[in-house]
Amino acid sequence: MAGRYAIQASAERSILPDVLEKLQIRPQDKLLDIGCNVGALLIPLSYLVQGVTGIDHPSCLEKLRLRAQGDNIQLLGGAFSDLTIKEQFDKILCYSVLHYLSDEAEVLCFIFKALKLLAPGGIALFGDIPNQSKKDRFLRSESGKAFERQWKELIKTEAGNNHLQIELSPDPNLVRFNDEFLLQICRSCRADGFEAYIYPQPSHLPFGNTREDVVIIRSA
Repeated sequence: MAGRYAIQASAERSILPDVLEKLQIRPQDKLLDIGCNVGALLIPLSYLVQGVTGIDHPSCLEKLRLRAQGDNIQLLGGAFSDLTIKEQFDKILCYSVLHYLSDEAEVLCFIFKALKLLAPGGIALFGDIPNQSKKDRFLRSESGKAFERQWKELIKTEAGNNHLQIELSPDPNLVRFNDEFLLQICRSCRADGFEAYIYPQPSHLPFGNTREDVVIIRSA
């Protein structure tokens, strides 16, 4: 459901430690997880923070409720862009979400709406962003060429084993990220008084060679 493959299951387990480090999670934190899906990150994070609010489609939240019913978990169904939220949060997580928006203007509106909910001194992580420029550089390298050959064989095997057709081409109706747009996001956030940084993903994450994270901090 997050656009990853079964063959990446072991690599997925490395996502949580990376998120914990970049968000600097503390026991007293109030966390907002935008696009929490069925709780792959929300559930373990709920044990590490004071409270967590998850937002996603009601069908996702229905499955999440069957998996976790902690007293410190609040779930809001609907599209984040359409919701009115008055609470502030110490940490905001939005992982594997931004590249499902339609264009750059929608991405910037989405990010700034989230940042309005960030408490002073808070940290927001917009993670797992596919950067086409980074991907192009990687695929031009010798290690990238070798990886691509191996990867194509792996997903062909997975598709055959599961009788699936795996689509490799990007959806033309969705926004595409590159170096310039990621830098534009950071410039826009900094112009609005935030600190903003682009962080690489460790290569052992599911798409670590081609994706990056944006960390945004509100001054205390």
